[in-house]
Amino acid sequence: MSEGVETIVLETHNFGKTAKFWQQLGYELTFESDHGSGLLVNKSGGPALFIAERPRTQALRIELHLKSPDAKTRPPAPVEIVGDWQPSHWGTQLLEIRDPDGRTHFLEHGHENAM
Repeated sequence: MSEGVETIVLETHNFGKTAKFWQQLGYELTFESDHGSGLLVNKSGGPALFIAERPRTQALRIELHLKSPDAKTRPPAPVEIVGDWQPSHWGTQLLEIRDPDGRTHFLEHGHENAM
């Protein structure tokens, strides 16, 4: 159903410090928004990191975005599907799913050149 982890979304209370941390580990900032978020990729491969700054009063989350071959297929049980495919504000389609421990993640389609 998925083609592996495409992006790991890391929420942070300080975008600048977090971006520098990952840059020291070999990631390159390839896209930065004007509201405390950005995309980092590692030249050696693996999933991209999307870092999003959140207010200090908000608990931080980590989400896995798994690459989906299309935006029509829904995974079979026991995968819990939270809703329907929805457009993201960065031009992809997302399907929210929940793992057995209650964490939410997303299947994502159309990631190529979306950010």
